[in-house]
Amino acid sequence: MEMITVVETKSLEATVSNYRDGISKAPARYKAGVEKNNNQNENAIAAQGLYEARIAESIANKARVRGLQGSSTAAWKQAASTKGASRIGPGMTAALPKFSKGIGDVLATIQATTIAERTADPMANIDNRVKPIAQALYDMKRK
Repeated sequence: MEMITVVETKSLEATVSNYRDGISKAPARYKAGVEKNNNQNENAIAAQGLYEARIAESIANKARVRGLQGSSTAAWKQAASTKGASRIGPGMTAALPKFSKGIGDVLATIQATTIAERTADPMANIDNRVKPIAQALYDMKRK
């Protein structure tokens, strides 16, 4: 005779209440977890094979499509408007030093690129003025 065991859990109300009560504690706990991690990059690099396997599995199973089908533009707009709008400013402020370095590299690459004088031929201008900049930026990102 096969035994069936029912797994007992907290009620939905208790679980939601615990989640709600934990919100105020989450920032400090999150920061503490980040601070104690001393080898995130090494672990992430070591896990590259697993990452690739899971991404391939996700693509093969069309997980992204299924997720999108379970959502809607209205739900996305709601989340973006209520959560994203309030987070974007502080996030951009925190990222300003990284942005400054990154855009500095982009601007320096563009400024170091030699391009031809503008001509009356728009296609020649693309070839001789736009493409050298695009190639320089492409090469910069692959260094």
